[in-house]
Amino acid sequence: MILKSKSSKLSIVNLLSDYILSQIPKEEESIIQVVDCNNFYVIKGKTTHNETLDIVKIKDEFISKYEELLGERKLSHTIDLIEYDSKINKVDHLSFTLHNNNKNCSYHYKQIESFINDDTNSYDFDLHIKTIDEDKSLIFCSEFPHGYSLNQGRLLYYYGKHIFYNIPKSYPVSSLIFELTTKKNEDDEQVLSVITPSFENDNILESAILDVFDFNMNWLETEIKKVDWSNEITNPLEDYNFLKKKIKDFIIF
Repeated sequence: MILKSKSSKLSIVNLLSDYILSQIPKEEESIIQVVDCNNFYVIKGKTTHNETLDIVKIKDEFISKYEELLGERKLSHTIDLIEYDSKINKVDHLSFTLHNNNKNCSYHYKQIESFINDDTNSYDFDLHIKTIDEDKSLIFCSEFPHGYSLNQGRLLYYYGKHIFYNIPKSYPVSSLIFELTTKKNEDDEQVLSVITPSFENDNILESAILDVFDFNMNWLETEIKKVDWSNEITNPLEDYNFLKKKIKDFIIF
């Protein structure tokens, strides 16, 4: 994931996508993407919700609430392309990278250093490239998990973070690729892949995780519905305390 200033164009489209999503009941399946095209914003999405949102009203509320972050940026022109009462299948598999640091495991420690030092550039360590300056980009599109409802991969993503925070600090790991699924194999066993930076499976860690974590995410879904998801943009270095909840029986031999 890319860590940028909370007032950057990327952060604003992420924030707006989650703000629009917050106007839809969390029980619905939804994907909302916002594209900043400089002179107007395109709002594209699909949802199982059958009531049309008043995007103009939502936009005005968003501008009022985040006036300080927006600064002189104008959100005057929007194009609403949300499709309602749509059929959306639940996401049962997700692959993502997490990083070992003292802040938020979504970001590499060098991203965090850049953020703290207020560097105008940023790094995307999942792609191992340096992102270009905002002034040289023609469009900015919101990115996962922002704008995605819980069953569109977001809950799996949070559960992976919960697992990662439980890996003992003594375990030699810097970054890991998690491949999580809600499916089970032919023997009714949970499936999990944890891949190291050298693209090898960490079988020891996989086994330890599967011994302790039952992949029942009901408690997590309850907790995540209580919090304001905008905090992930406005305060990106802090993570939800319940994700860091320790499992005392988690031991790696």
